[in-house]
Amino acid sequence: MATLTVEQISTHLRVNRSHLSRSFRNEKSFTIEEFIFKIKIIRSAGLLKDESDLTIKDIAQKMGFCRCDYFIRIFKLYFGTTPAKYRELSRQHQDV
Repeated sequence: MATLTVEQISTHLRVNRSHLSRSFRNEKSFTIEEFIFKIKIIRSAGLLKDESDLTIKDIAQKMGFCRCDYFIRIFKLYFGTTPAKYRELSRQHQDV
């Protein structure tokens, strides 16, 4: 998932990349790139909750982010908090 690209999807489906992107955009209210990106962020949240042995940097790399600070900034846009705070809050919920 970390390295999943539109090119890989289009090759797998045996369709032109532009056609795939256009069709996806027409069907949904967002691009296929945005969809892939969102899935990566959601999966990273799951890793933060379930994989306490992984550092935030490990998770960022696993999800295909080149820079940890970029991952943190994007994560905060989606979840309203940093990955570290998200992990901390998730642990507190589990303890209750």
